[in-house]
Amino acid sequence: MKLEIKPLEGFGVLEFGATPEEVFEYLGQPDEDEVFEDEEEGDTTVYHFWDLQVSAFFENEEEPGLINIETDNPDATLFGKQIFTLKEDEVIKLMKDNGFSEIDTEIMESEEDENEKRVSFDDAMIDFFFEDDKLSAVSWGVFLEDYEDDEE
Repeated sequence: MKLEIKPLEGFGVLEFGATPEEVFEYLGQPDEDEVFEDEEEGDTTVYHFWDLQVSAFFENEEEPGLINIETDNPDATLFGKQIFTLKEDEVIKLMKDNGFSEIDTEIMESEEDENEKRVSFDDAMIDFFFEDDKLSAVSWGVFLEDYEDDEE
């Protein structure tokens, strides 16, 4: 199994918009699932694959589709590089070298995330989370409008 992060596309052979069944075929059965309820945006179901250190997010509609993935698996790659071995400036350079430049950073202000920094590339719909200057997680997805347009 390839743990390849593909901005705006998917993860390995999985593409955004995939069904839960397609995700289970690739990642196996989830260890846990949870539903985040949101009356305005619609509910989101998250399947956690703890052994793989991967979570898959689905819009809860009649036909749920994969809209976001998060991983902290140290074997994950991005543009051929083992992403969790890179420092923040190296991650930024890698993204810029691959055509993404809409960067935004935020220092997390909660007790829980005391030493966490988020570096986002809005044009890639990807967030990199750093704790004490070490990459701790990557979360990426698809523009909902693009996903919805593909379904029509």
